[in-house]
Amino acid sequence: MNKTAGLIYAGGESTRFGTDKADALLSGRRLIDHVADRLSPQVSALAIAGPAIIGSFVNLEDGDHAGKGPVAGLLAGLQWAATLPDVAWLVTAPCDVPLLPKNLVDLLSKSQTDRPSVLTVEGHWQTGCALWPVTATATIEQLLVAGADLSLHAALKQQDAQVFDVDTEALEGSFANINTQTDLTDLERKLS
Repeated sequence: MNKTAGLIYAGGESTRFGTDKADALLSGRRLIDHVADRLSPQVSALAIAGPAIIGSFVNLEDGDHAGKGPVAGLLAGLQWAATLPDVAWLVTAPCDVPLLPKNLVDLLSKSQTDRPSVLTVEGHWQTGCALWPVTATATIEQLLVAGADLSLHAALKQQDAQVFDVDTEALEGSFANINTQTDLTDLERKLS
């Protein structure tokens, strides 16, 4: 049986936020802990792309591609997932989506082929939350070496990703993203 591993992106510079977003508190808990709690039941193993520490989860470094953004973290995650028994897929999520849908993997796995899949919600690609085949490792490494457009959106398009349009009502959570201190304050207010 093919399993899915999980990766949380936590290596960003958080320039708009002002401090490390992974460690920012929401309802008394770090943002990254909220994401890990929602993602870990959906996967067979979980790793962190970045320096944030969460229990016994594996921390991955960008290696030769340090400073090249989340695609470098994706490569590290794919390489790690390839070492795990029976793992054929890697689902990703950023550390700043604390209400991450609890049915993310189910929604992304609607039609597994050899291509990645991504959701669109209200016309917006949720590029940080995608399902990648472990077989994409070499192509992602080539993208990093070429160094052209290193966005997750470009990587998904290059891989001819399956795009699933999802209504917000189908989500067991949300993709509410914390980019600024105001975003965090607003979400804290909504949750209280």
